Amino acid sequence: MTTPQSPYQGHLQPQPQQHGQYPAAPPHGQYPPPGPYQQGPYPPQSGQQWGQAPHYAQPPAPQPPKKKRRTGLKIGLGVLVAIVVIAIATSGGDDGQPSTTATADAATAAAGSAGTAAAGGEAGTVAFGQQASAGDLTLTASAPEQITELGMTQTCSTVTYTNNGSSPASFAFFDWKFTTPAGVETSASIPFNAGAKALNSGELAPGGTTTGMVCGDQQTTDVNAVKYAPTLSFSDPITWTN
Repeated sequence: MTTPQSPYQGHLQPQPQQHGQYPAAPPHGQYPPPGPYQQGPYPPQSGQQWGQAPHYAQPPAPQPPKKKRRTGLKIGLGVLVAIVVIAIATSGGDDGQPSTTATADAATAAAGSAGTAAAGGEAGTVAFGQQASAGDLTLTASAPEQITELGMTQTCSTVTYTNNGSSPASFAFFDWKFTTPAGVETSASIPFNAGAKALNSGELAPGGTTTGMVCGDQQTTDVNAVKYAPTLSFSDPITWTN
C-alpha cells in the first residue's frame, strides 16, 4: 500500500521564528504552505526599536481667536463727547442775559406801538393830525368839520395815505367810520359835499401819497372821533380823537 505524499513534499518546511521577526522568504520557485499567516510587529522606523508602535507628531494646539479692537466704538464715543462739550460751551455764554436779537425785536415792537399812539394815549388811539401806522401805510386824519351844500350838511375829515411798502396798497372812503359823543358809530358815506376834495378809491403805488376828504351821513353831524377800520385788512383799527 502506497502512502500518499504530501502536496508540499519537495518544498522547504517553515521554520519556527522568534517573536519580532518576519518569516523567512522561501527559495525562488517555492511557495509557503497554506495556513494562518503569522503577523509580526511593524518594522522599526528611524530611531525606533522593533515592537514599538510608530510615533506620529501631535498637531499644534488651537490658538484662541484674537479679540477685535473696538476702534469704531472708541471713535464714536469721542465724537459724542466733543459734541456735548461744544453744546455746553455755546449755551453757557448767555449768563441769563437776553440775546441781541431779542432786544432788537423788543425795541422794534415798542417803536411800532409808539407810532400808532399819541403821547399819553392808549394803543390804537391818536390825536387829530398825528401820524399812525397800519402795515406799510402811514395815515393821518384831521379834526372833523361840517360842510353844507344845497341845504345838506355832512361832517368830513381830511385823511392822508403814504405807502411805505414795496407793493401797491389800496385806499377807499368806506375804510373809515365816524363816532358821536353818545358812542354811535357809522360808516363813511359818499362825500357829496366834499366836491373835488373827496377821497376816491384805488391803488397807491409804493412810495406814493394821496389825500382826500371822507364824510359821514347827514344824520351824523356831531362827531368827536374818526376811525380807520378797513374791511379787507388784518391791521388793528386806529382812532383819531381830541
